[in-house]
Amino acid sequence: MIGEAVFAGVIIAMEVPSGWMSDVWSRKGTLIVGTLFAIIGYTTMLHAYNLPTAILGQAITGVGVAFNSGTITSILYDSLAMKGKEHLYQRLEGKRHGVGLYAIAIASVIGGILYQVDPYLPLKLDVATLFVALGGLFFIVEPDRIKKEAEHHPIKDMLMTMKYALHGHKEIAGIIIVSTVLFCSTKLYMWTQQPYMQFVEIPTSWFGYIIAGGFLFGGLIGQFGHKVQINMSNRHMLMILTAIPILATIGAITLPFQSSVIFILMISGVWGFGFPFVQNAINKHADPARRATILSTLGLLISLMFIPPGLFLGFLDENHSILYGLGYIGIQLLILSSIGFWLWSKGAKKSA
Repeated sequence: MIGEAVFAGVIIAMEVPSGWMSDVWSRKGTLIVGTLFAIIGYTTMLHAYNLPTAILGQAITGVGVAFNSGTITSILYDSLAMKGKEHLYQRLEGKRHGVGLYAIAIASVIGGILYQVDPYLPLKLDVATLFVALGGLFFIVEPDRIKKEAEHHPIKDMLMTMKYALHGHKEIAGIIIVSTVLFCSTKLYMWTQQPYMQFVEIPTSWFGYIIAGGFLFGGLIGQFGHKVQINMSNRHMLMILTAIPILATIGAITLPFQSSVIFILMISGVWGFGFPFVQNAINKHADPARRATILSTLGLLISLMFIPPGLFLGFLDENHSILYGLGYIGIQLLILSSIGFWLWSKGAKKSA
């Protein structure tokens, strides 16, 4: 969790600057730079023989993640907007998101197998696939769009865009505030999977397959979630998505059996459906010239919020049990999301 905290800290530092660079410079160029950093980061981890070097590798990889965050979804939306097909965004973003989760599911199994053969093989495969991705990026045709000119000092420009997202536009602000709480909690739940399986005494040899099943479920929900046509507001949809992890937490704590791991695994579906839904909602309201920076603001806040509870979750698991950690995440989600929904509703009334 210390390494993960450093990883998140680097993303915090680079998230919005990378989104600003994408808006001002080039979507394609930003993705290429991000992929190069990821290659360097994984290569550093591959040659790490102590904790500081391994953490350095995670930090460099964090830069790569930040440069990709916001930019990938922005280039997809820009491409569709150029052709007047914005209505296809949630379907295609859901498919992209789903394929990513399928990849994690496959990696959960293959990585464990390769690790038994040679602990370095999973990282070598990571580097190889990133080179394939880098080659693919050169074939991307960047769509025509309105580029944001740097009107002020870069830092001031970024802060003005963040202010626009969190204060100047009530709907975007509400979506970002509630989504930050929801997806930070969802990320924390992912870290509880293995400790919970250990707590209910599931054999370690099953871990990779069970986790793969959870990500496969999330991928399917992400890819086909757009087919669910529900006529409700963004706020009401996010209320439903928030309620699912809270109810799952209650089930996992009150019924600590081996089969109860399903309660935690099903939260992957919230991530699978929720993230493309939220990105689509933001894209519909966002200024096209600020799109990547606004989406990066969401990623920034998720990473920023993750660090303190992530460390506290590790403390609870080590000194008490994972049930205390699950309870903490559930209570945090309930309280903070309630505050977020109240602020969102209050802001909507003022702007009406």
